[in-house]
Amino acid sequence: MVAPKLSSYPVYRPAARDLWDAEIKAAGATPAIIDERVAVATLRFMTRTFPRLGRLAILVGAGGNGRQAQALAERYRRTGVHVTIVRPEDAPDAEDLRGHDVLVDGLIGTGLHGPLRASVRDLAARAMASGRPVWALDGPTGLDLGTGGVADGVLRAHYTVFCAGAKIGALTGAGREFCGETMTADIGVPYPARHLCALVPGDADLGALVNPRPRHMHKGDAGTLLIAGGGLGMPGAVRLAATGAYRVGAGLVIAAVYEMYAAVLGGAFPECITFAAEAPGLPWGRAHVLLVGSGLGRGDWGSALWSRVRALGLPMVVDGDALYWLAQEPESRPDWVLTPHEGEAARLLGVTRDDVAADRPAAVAQLQHRYGGVAVLKGAGTLVAGGDATWLCPFGNAGMATAGMGDVLAGAIAGLMAQGLSGLAAARLGVFAHARAGDLANGSGPARGLLASDVAARLREALGVWA
Repeated sequence: MVAPKLSSYPVYRPAARDLWDAEIKAAGATPAIIDERVAVATLRFMTRTFPRLGRLAILVGAGGNGRQAQALAERYRRTGVHVTIVRPEDAPDAEDLRGHDVLVDGLIGTGLHGPLRASVRDLAARAMASGRPVWALDGPTGLDLGTGGVADGVLRAHYTVFCAGAKIGALTGAGREFCGETMTADIGVPYPARHLCALVPGDADLGALVNPRPRHMHKGDAGTLLIAGGGLGMPGAVRLAATGAYRVGAGLVIAAVYEMYAAVLGGAFPECITFAAEAPGLPWGRAHVLLVGSGLGRGDWGSALWSRVRALGLPMVVDGDALYWLAQEPESRPDWVLTPHEGEAARLLGVTRDDVAADRPAAVAQLQHRYGGVAVLKGAGTLVAGGDATWLCPFGNAGMATAGMGDVLAGAIAGLMAQGLSGLAAARLGVFAHARAGDLANGSGPARGLLASDVAARLREALGVWA
């Protein structure tokens, strides 16, 4: 599998049409012109995928999304396609809809506020039961395009056409599950800059973070990373993290692990210098960067090692069970990168996992504000928050939902920091390289059976896209 080339683009929180009237007027347009341009662009996208449509059913709501859907219907009628307008009150059954080649969802789009009305929910259910391909205008009905929250009865789309700009709720968390393939209609009017929510950096942006290596370079120039973890029963987490660090170019990795694993890990992974964490002569002072949490555990041993490491005052990546200990005694630091999944983020914020999943952009911003440094909220559409911006990663796949993936990612970020990248630059580059490595490792196979070590083995290749 060849990784696709990526162009940078902005991602927005949705804005009601009346909130960007100034932009529309400045471009010499009107709402009617905007509707027509969305229709033209959508017809062009649909024709590429379905060049010979015979019958088209367009689900039309009451707001601006419905007006765009009607404009699309008129465009298609001019081409000779038989178009059926369907409104929620029409209540067609699934068999009626099955008689059409394609369905267009123009019910709600960005206008979701609260639960779906019963009539809309019923129509969405019948549309899905029809088994027909669904194109959504700006977003599928039932998906909050600002947060990624999903309403009961959401209509799953196979394709989504964004109006003027990609929407954050469609690209992170559960939103990715319901939007299918996404594309953006250029309507000649910029989306309001004040609604900018995140950036997807392109290959040129990421390539600028990869420093070229001189031929006379030695391992000391590539940085030393010390990993603290590998508690009882979990030495493999440190090995995966160390592999991730080495595969992105770290010069030397030292591991401080549970005493009984030191010799075993050192023998199994000769590139990694391994010590018992309790040893008095552990070379903490050699490290440029620390990674703490991989297999750390929540017992007394893990607590003591966490306290020892955080007192060293070195830049660090905080992952796994170290996030558990951080939640017990919160603090803010500018020189660390936190890498929680949704459950760990919930503990750090004192909320539920469902709260985090309901608004991932807000959660990652709160994490960064509360704890400082850089926050990486893992999951579908991983988010990286640092400074005044948030970055979104569109890569990765469901096969990566398996043990050890987070250890590989944490190791990759820490390995990049050890080479001199800032925490923010390392987090951005590490997240993208890790997700692309996951896609390379998964290839065209089923999204299951993927191992964290498979992904670690492809990191070097993934990073080479930008090197």
